[in-house]
Amino acid sequence: MSAKPTLLIVSYYFAPSPLVGAKRFSFLAREFVRMGYDVHVITNDLWETRYGREDHSLPLAGTVHRCAAPFEVPLKGDGILRKLADSVLRRVLAPVGFEYFWARAATRKALEVARKLPRGIVIATSPPHAALIAGARIAKKLRWPLILDYRDPWSAYDWPQWHRGWFMQWLGARIESRLVRTSAARVLNTPDMRGWFEESFASAPSARNYVVPNGFDAAPSTNSPPSTGPIEIMHAGEIYGSRSLLSLLRAVDRLNTRHPVRPIQVVNYGALPAAEWQRIREAGLEQFIEERPRIPFSALFAVLPRAHVLLAVVSDHMTYSTPYKIYDYMAAGRPILALAPRDAALYELLEDSGAGHCVESGDLDGIEQALERTLFGGAPLARTRIEQFQWSNLAQRYREVLEAVTTAHSDADVSAETVTVGKSLDA
Repeated sequence: MSAKPTLLIVSYYFAPSPLVGAKRFSFLAREFVRMGYDVHVITNDLWETRYGREDHSLPLAGTVHRCAAPFEVPLKGDGILRKLADSVLRRVLAPVGFEYFWARAATRKALEVARKLPRGIVIATSPPHAALIAGARIAKKLRWPLILDYRDPWSAYDWPQWHRGWFMQWLGARIESRLVRTSAARVLNTPDMRGWFEESFASAPSARNYVVPNGFDAAPSTNSPPSTGPIEIMHAGEIYGSRSLLSLLRAVDRLNTRHPVRPIQVVNYGALPAAEWQRIREAGLEQFIEERPRIPFSALFAVLPRAHVLLAVVSDHMTYSTPYKIYDYMAAGRPILALAPRDAALYELLEDSGAGHCVESGDLDGIEQALERTLFGGAPLARTRIEQFQWSNLAQRYREVLEAVTTAHSDADVSAETVTVGKSLDA
């Protein structure tokens, strides 16, 4: 490797994209640059999303190279032939995702860029899975080591049948296993993800499976919300799938009866689906919740510290994950209440970090007790261990992965050279 190592990062989402998938490596790339790495990012073109086109609150570091897929799936238009084609493509591409065709464009762009660069390491982050496919192709062509970075699992998780059928899951596993075999290391987002991964890919050396979670930037201390008057519980994001706020609102109703001088209101920055609103109205709880439009990260971060409690909700089929908003909440410095299935990874993280409480989504009594302790118990949460999740510290953990891969690859090169020399002498 050169004195200034090259990192070629393949990330479908990257700053200033407003989508959550852009956050992880937008921050890590900044830290890598600060460490002295020569960072190049292969990413998709920007496009208009329901959250807007760009979020300039994200750091933009390294040299960014954008490329687009030769055509987009789903296809544009309203004709019957387009709908038929989309239906066929949805089935064919189920194991690899609609973004599959971007992998070819990303590979071409990366090889074009790498011609001018010293030898380095390829890091490919997923989802979408096309980034891993492109990363493997790039690493093979360049003969650089490959790190697979998993923000979410691909096939190494027991997805529900509605999410991915058994045949598509099996086919995805066959494709993924080939990429895993060629990789020098794997970085997973949570310990639970590593557990699922090692169960699914037992032949991959476990010593090269690492956990580096998402994180946050250290923020200046902010004033606490008022200690008298109304109380605000804030949730940033949309409510969808199996997620629901109904039990939380019932707990709020109980607490408001017991503490009338400090009425509690839930504020949701994001849309609630019509079905959720119907459930809330049928329960007579609509007066306890206010829906506000989603706002950019920079604006959101200005309002998070004003909340008395910050709320996270985990779906039944995503127990392996820690919602990215948890780290934004840590940065805001407010207590966290998470509603999650009993086997969710979030229980361990909140307990270890001291940042808040995790309760089962339907446990009305448990939610009420957690809020009672947090809002009226008087004892502050012990938040002494959250510094480990600051991006500057996580980048140091990632550097250990990079150094291990660099050393292993250098040793392999020396061994290969020794074998070559030995054969030459024997000839």
